[in-house]
Amino acid sequence: MRACYRASSRQQRFVTVGNGGRIARNIDPTQSPERRTRRHSGQRQGCLLAMSETSAFIDLAAVEAWDAWFRWRLRDELRDISIHDTWSRVARTLACAERPGRTGAFGRRLCDALGEWQVLLDERILVAAGTGDAGWPDDELVAVLNVVSFVRAPGTSQASLNLEAFESVAELAVNALDNAAALSAGASGHSGMHLRIGLIGLADALALLGLRYDSDTGRKVARDVARHLTSGCLYGNLRLARERGARRDVSECLTLGYKLRELSTELAADAERFGLRQARLTAITSQPRLALLANNVSNAVDPLPTERRQQIVSSETPPRSIHSSGYTMEMMRRMVLPPPVQAMLMEAAAASLEAQIELRAAMQMWIDQPILYPLSGNATHGEALDPLVM
Repeated sequence: MRACYRASSRQQRFVTVGNGGRIARNIDPTQSPERRTRRHSGQRQGCLLAMSETSAFIDLAAVEAWDAWFRWRLRDELRDISIHDTWSRVARTLACAERPGRTGAFGRRLCDALGEWQVLLDERILVAAGTGDAGWPDDELVAVLNVVSFVRAPGTSQASLNLEAFESVAELAVNALDNAAALSAGASGHSGMHLRIGLIGLADALALLGLRYDSDTGRKVARDVARHLTSGCLYGNLRLARERGARRDVSECLTLGYKLRELSTELAADAERFGLRQARLTAITSQPRLALLANNVSNAVDPLPTERRQQIVSSETPPRSIHSSGYTMEMMRRMVLPPPVQAMLMEAAAASLEAQIELRAAMQMWIDQPILYPLSGNATHGEALDPLVM
């Protein structure tokens, strides 16, 4: 959410990642990153990240995650100067699988969705795309939609969830993973048959909508999110079946056939006529690295932690350690919400194990695979989680 960051000056500023986040003013902000240099050390010291008024990052722990796990380095040469370089190389690479005439439009749309934190793709794709190594498999690829990025007017009485845009990005995610499967070094004739498209940031969305995680209304919103996730994925599935060829008859995919009939008789008829591109689309699984990269939002459908937490990024020795409030608490701070309002929202974000199970049950009928990853232990009595080590 680029509009979230507000610098204290109109001038572009630079955060020195390897220097505790302090501002460095000895760089000309009018000069492009490419003009400045691409010969930075691959080591942590001296690594610079441009953060402007439209910066994608609002959480320093997310910067650490990007720098440690997803930033492209070629030996001693730093290739991803900013997070926008990461998004650009991923989008350009996956656009290569589009038919002529659609490459540019697809690449721009995917880059925008990545840049707005609306969707994050499989860790292996983020690491390898555009580096000359298509080092991801051709099946069981992951993508997650970041629910909180679709909240309009967060933290206000006018807050709402843009489910139409959410559904459209779900369709885009299917397209992106189908492209990635086709480009995989191990691509086969039946690649991309099974996708694992899920969620992050659901609890953040509920909090900034002013809804309790453990309420009937919260569960209804979660169920609507799951329904629109499936709807967007099925639209993408059917469109690709028409354009690129079907791999399954709908009669072979009973659960998808049921969902199609529940959503629309027209969709069900299209599936009967054209078949399906993928046999499985959705899976809500734990994706802590992607959640941390997306400005430290809540993982999958977990509730929010209720206090500031230490994040440990263990890509090197010694591991990096940084304290972070998480996306929602940082957003509330930036919106200058009154402390009683902040306390009320964070109290509403807490959830017992029973509440987590009930929310998962409300979503399950729309998700292809069972939601079986471990429940979040931090919410049972409101205690903090152990430091995250990945």
